[in-house]
Amino acid sequence: MDARILKKVQVARNANRQDITDGLVETIIQIGGDPLTVRKAMDELSAVLGRARSGIPQVIGNMKKADDMAVVISVKDLAELVTAARQQETFGEALDAIGFKPYSSGRIIVGQGRKRERLQRSDNASGAKMAL
Repeated sequence: MDARILKKVQVARNANRQDITDGLVETIIQIGGDPLTVRKAMDELSAVLGRARSGIPQVIGNMKKADDMAVVISVKDLAELVTAARQQETFGEALDAIGFKPYSSGRIIVGQGRKRERLQRSDNASGAKMAL
């Protein structure tokens, strides 16, 4: 499987369905070439399957209707896609997804903490009152 497709799947975690579809179609066409018509795919089925087994996905359908297109990939490549899609995002990716921007306007000055008495353990750990 081409690394560009795996990257597209990993990056698309936070995208909407249409953006994912458009991005995948564009990437797969860059790798596998122009889409085949259904008739051409049927006539050259052995070649289409051979290319899919060798890691080159084959797009079948009309370029103008991305929702009506189909992709032929090997089971091995499908397993790679599923693995890439289910990988959890990193903490940094989660921050990027919500639009977090780090503070960059200068130094952060933290004041000294308050002085407190140290806590001391009592002899009676159960908390029961002792008779005098």
